[in-house]
Amino acid sequence: MARVTLKDIAHEAGVSVMTVSNVVNGNLGRVSASTAEEVRRVIAARGYVPNGSAQSLAAGRTRLVGLLVPPGTEDQSLLVSAHDVSVVGAVEATLRHHDNHLMLRSAGTADDVRESVRRWNLDGIVVMNYTDAELEDLDLPRDTPVVLVDAYQREGTDAGAGAGAAPGPAGGADAGARVVRVGSDDAQGGRLAAEHLLALGHRRIVFCGPTTTPSRVVAERLRGFRDALETAGVAWDDALVVPANTSFEEGLRAGGVVAAEHPDATAVLATADILAAGLEKALARAGRRVPDDLSVVGYDDTDVAEYVTPSLTTVRQDVVAKGRAAATLLLEMIDGGRPADPPRLGVELVVRESTAPPPSPSPT
Repeated sequence: MARVTLKDIAHEAGVSVMTVSNVVNGNLGRVSASTAEEVRRVIAARGYVPNGSAQSLAAGRTRLVGLLVPPGTEDQSLLVSAHDVSVVGAVEATLRHHDNHLMLRSAGTADDVRESVRRWNLDGIVVMNYTDAELEDLDLPRDTPVVLVDAYQREGTDAGAGAGAAPGPAGGADAGARVVRVGSDDAQGGRLAAEHLLALGHRRIVFCGPTTTPSRVVAERLRGFRDALETAGVAWDDALVVPANTSFEEGLRAGGVVAAEHPDATAVLATADILAAGLEKALARAGRRVPDDLSVVGYDDTDVAEYVTPSLTTVRQDVVAKGRAAATLLLEMIDGGRPADPPRLGVELVVRESTAPPPSPSPT
């Protein structure tokens, strides 16, 4: 079946091709109401579908947004966690609702970024999972709107595009770089987890996460955790930090470390639910019952928190709202707006089965 064209519609409606184009593209100031109605009738009857490329060219936009993430290994997905999948899903859904399209790309260098933006003529980019140093090396473009997800830029930097950026994941738009940051209150998340465990009576608490990587997200969660301990008068012990990357396998390894090297610990905070799930399994293998012998708290409140047994007490961040906010702010900037400072998204504690008071000391 031949594709219906503007010329076909114009011929049947008895108008010019330009008139049909004006109706299709919403330029109704040049078309009478009756003519516009007739053109729409013919369009509906013939099942005409506008050419997206032509519309984009006329509007000076591609309606294509890039989402950049660091390169993974050859056998690893670019989206390495349930958190990432949820954020990207919310970004895509929001863009799709506004008739925009998402392109997922890995970028490890400034050349990668420039190549993606120029080759695909991206209207804007969302950037996720980079450290501060990596963002500076990317040299993000000055003339393309950018939203940084979960980024903590050092004060006085703006992701390689000039000075004056606000520190933290929810600073406002940078005047020169057109950059906005979106993120959750990570310090508050660490604080809530620690306060919950302290209220149950725990004092020897392990912090488990990717603490050896330059991630300010993890550093902020640790800072909030330590602040809560200090406020409660509980001394901090650096030996209670168990480094682990964000995966189930790393949780298994870290759980073995906790069981073998921290027999006096009564609780663990893991910086991701998938990490906490691995910890639970490893502790069970080592004969440590959760929560009777040792409580476990996760982070994110992804589906895995309810799938494991016992179900995870966890810090919930609204990852869907995070992705939706990133896409909405980017579209505002693409349309020439100057969005107000986005709020730092709140977090909350969700109490389930994996936490309880510490075991009573054995009688001597």
